[in-house]
Amino acid sequence: MTTPRKSTPSRSATVELADAFLALHHLVRKHVDAAMTAAGLSLSQAKLLALVARLAPCRPSDIATEMGYAPRTVTTALDAMEESGLVERSAHPTDRRAQLVVVTAAGQAKLDEVQGPKRQAVEHLFGVLDATEQKQLRELMDRVRLRADD
Repeated sequence: MTTPRKSTPSRSATVELADAFLALHHLVRKHVDAAMTAAGLSLSQAKLLALVARLAPCRPSDIATEMGYAPRTVTTALDAMEESGLVERSAHPTDRRAQLVVVTAAGQAKLDEVQGPKRQAVEHLFGVLDATEQKQLRELMDRVRLRADD
């Protein structure tokens, strides 16, 4: 366990808090991704697949816009998922330049399958906090998120 760094004149407590939050975010993401990847679908793949399931049928450009990714990045990811049988693409009925993407039954099954390992990883990490502390943390994060949305 590392000891907290003391504030220096050039580093404010708020900056140190933000740095600690970003480091924690990185660690949580790393642990959750490892648990999900071991179950057969990375965190990034699961996020993409869940978005396709929510928007389906949808255009790859809709996915790129929603995720804030370059269209080429989404196309590459969809290529791999289609090759694995997780999504299907078909011609758009009214726009011959576009395709529509849907999650296959195998894709939905894989998405469902990784939720258990994800939940276990998250419960392990945040289980160090009791229910009251978890609620407080959530409320604090929501306040910061609302400020960021302003």
